[in-house]
Amino acid sequence: MKKVILILSILTFVVLISSQAFAITVGFSSFQMGNDWNIQLWEGAKELFDSYGWKVIHTNAQADTSKQLTALEGFLSSKVDAVVVGGGQGNALEPAVKNLEDAGIPVITVDIASPSSQLSLIPNNYQSTEAISLFIVNKLKGRGKIAHLTIPGFDWYTVVIRDEVADLIFKIEGVDNLGILDSGLADAVQKSMNAVSSTLLSNPDLKAVYCSWGMPAIGAVKAIRKMKAEKKVVVVCTDADRAVLLEMMKADSPLGAVAAQVPTLMGKMSAEYINKIVVEKADVPGVVYPPMYIVTKEPDLVPPGIKTLTPDEAWDLIYPGAPKE
Repeated sequence: MKKVILILSILTFVVLISSQAFAITVGFSSFQMGNDWNIQLWEGAKELFDSYGWKVIHTNAQADTSKQLTALEGFLSSKVDAVVVGGGQGNALEPAVKNLEDAGIPVITVDIASPSSQLSLIPNNYQSTEAISLFIVNKLKGRGKIAHLTIPGFDWYTVVIRDEVADLIFKIEGVDNLGILDSGLADAVQKSMNAVSSTLLSNPDLKAVYCSWGMPAIGAVKAIRKMKAEKKVVVVCTDADRAVLLEMMKADSPLGAVAAQVPTLMGKMSAEYINKIVVEKADVPGVVYPPMYIVTKEPDLVPPGIKTLTPDEAWDLIYPGAPKE
């Protein structure tokens, strides 16, 4: 055992020394830094970039696609050695990604499926969306209506998957779907709260709210608590933001299931693959699927074969050492 540990330590040391021998510059483009997912994705990547001794240029587009395009064009002009695109509107960014690749600058996209990038890191949103959608189906047992909170027309690849897969499952299962409620983006909590409050008033038989990302779920919960409907309406979402998990830990929380990514790990994976491409000159797959989990207090309502976590277990995995407050 000691020999194995020694060998692994030597190999890790060799990789770090090898990486540090290349003084490269990486451009990291964040779509925004307004929620935990984006922050942790960047922090995970930065931790590894720093250990490699690489220079990193980090940009924050503040949820503005035109600013993100400008940042990618800036990376091209600066002739960086590699680029990571941390989310965004994939189709709009695709020409810029192609220009970078055509110039010999490898690109890794995260949460975006890009035909031009060297590699796309994409959690399996098909499977996780199926899981939380079927959680609703199993919870409702054919009774009551649902509403769907998302950003209409927002061209974020994984959000499109979450929207279309969920609606397909609800249609196949015969769920009474009231349709799309606009969560907004910049003020998603307040806008979602208003939308769900209005829907509850006009549809007292509302039994579930499906959310394509985390912040709308907080708004939905606020509306449900305001209407004192905690025991009547269940909420599911993707993205285990701190606020989402803290709400879920409450005994009376209407949050039933959350599809959780581990963004810090995804950030580290992006850095590791940059190292493989630029330093090691290794071949990499076109798509890699980081792990996802379903966080719930009712694992029996989740389809079999999917890893489930309690809210506390998810917190310890995603936010290790952070106070639960």
